[in-house]
Amino acid sequence: MGLGVANTFYCQALLPAMADSWKVSAAQVILVPAFSQWGLATGLLLLVPLGDVMERRRLLVWAAVGSAVACALLALAPDLRLALPAAVLLGLFSLVTSLLPPFAARLTPPDRLGGVLGTLLAGQFTGLLLSRTLSGFLAQLQSWRLIYVLAAPMMGLIALWFHRYLPRQLPERVIPYWALQRSQLTLWSSFAELRRTCIRQGLLFGTFMAMWSALALHLAAAPFRFNSGQIGLFALVGVLSIAFAPVIGRLVDRYGTRSLLIQMGVLAVLALTLLRLGSGSIAVLAIGMACLDVAMQGTYVAHQTLLLSLNSEARNRILAWLMFTAYLGATLCTLLLTPLWARWQWQGATSLGLILILLALLLAVLPLREPRRGE
Repeated sequence: MGLGVANTFYCQALLPAMADSWKVSAAQVILVPAFSQWGLATGLLLLVPLGDVMERRRLLVWAAVGSAVACALLALAPDLRLALPAAVLLGLFSLVTSLLPPFAARLTPPDRLGGVLGTLLAGQFTGLLLSRTLSGFLAQLQSWRLIYVLAAPMMGLIALWFHRYLPRQLPERVIPYWALQRSQLTLWSSFAELRRTCIRQGLLFGTFMAMWSALALHLAAAPFRFNSGQIGLFALVGVLSIAFAPVIGRLVDRYGTRSLLIQMGVLAVLALTLLRLGSGSIAVLAIGMACLDVAMQGTYVAHQTLLLSLNSEARNRILAWLMFTAYLGATLCTLLLTPLWARWQWQGATSLGLILILLALLLAVLPLREPRRGE
């Protein structure tokens, strides 16, 4: 789970080094994570739903193989123009973290699902957070390309591991591909809970991704002037938040999702406030990013638990919507960050984050209007 998600996050600590290597501006190099997130959003919408109609182990194997190829292409990219298609391809096949939760859900009793999802999320966030540290360290040691050179064969080994050790898991029923895509639209229109949850996740995850990209650029500029290794080490502030994921899963099982979503929203507002006011303090930045990491984990566990109970035969498609809107939000927020950073730098980034978090919190507080019969 951790290695599967890390591929799309290595670049966040490497943005200053990539910009130097390709002789482009900081605002231009932000397009690398934006294109990667766009590719992932596309894969989530077009490929992840296949998990409801195909043998799921095979799908996991092919996702890992595709990631290996994309990592190799990105490692070889001579300039930004060729790096962007490789980033899209890398995002397109980074589907392991979306395919594993429904795979595990089929093997897990409902009263333990929150705890299992919390454990999976701990692995996912371990890969997400440590990816920045590892990529930054290797970039300082040799080159930003080294992490992708190593990631390519690693994903090949993961594909072999999936094939050998995971059980075959056949779908509940077989649906033609285009009928499957039409069913996705039916799911979206049928469940108000799905629509609101996905919009919240897009706002929250978009903020999370934009702030980590902005942080790398902020730490590389005056007064800090961090190198890639130091930026990667800063990502370790989020490691402490990993321990909260299983705890959050158990809290969801005990108390439900609504109260947790509101609490995590308030924590995210506090985090963005600290980041805005403490822009010149490493300690305050560390506390703010750690709080943002915890808030993101809490909302993600709650959202997954909430949606997996909607329709047991469409779990891959439902989670595909959740992840699609998350990475669509990340793509749009990162693209918005480009002009904001060019003009207002860190203050522009934190202003964007605060607005998005407050909108997500409002959606968690407002009561959900379910349609009446016949509507």
